Amino acid sequence: VVFGLLALAFAAIFSLFENLIQAVNILGSLLYGTILGIFLVAFFVRWVQGTAVFVAALIAQAIIFFIHFSDIELAFLWYNLLAPAIVVVLAMVLQAVLPARNTPTT
Repeated sequence: VVFGLLALAFAAIFSLFENLIQAVNILGSLLYGTILGIFLVAFFVRWVQGTAVFVAALIAQAIIFFIHFSDIELAFLWYNLLAPAIVVVLAMVLQAVLPARNTPTT
């Protein structure tokens, strides 16, 4: 029963798109940019800690959802450039603003 309802929901939602490839690209563009931003911070901006990255990722994801579901005309492929930029910049700003954590020395 659950899988039947899930299949009906997917059929109703994906019928709104031109084809399945477009639906997958839109869904990926909504989510993958933020993940890319997290990895970019982890590899290239090592001084930024996890709390700042987590908060920046949440804010970036909220901004991307807002842009997508609002009347702002921006092609969904631009989300893959915009979201990582927001995550990286916002994580660095938040790390500079947030108080430093005390780390135990051994």
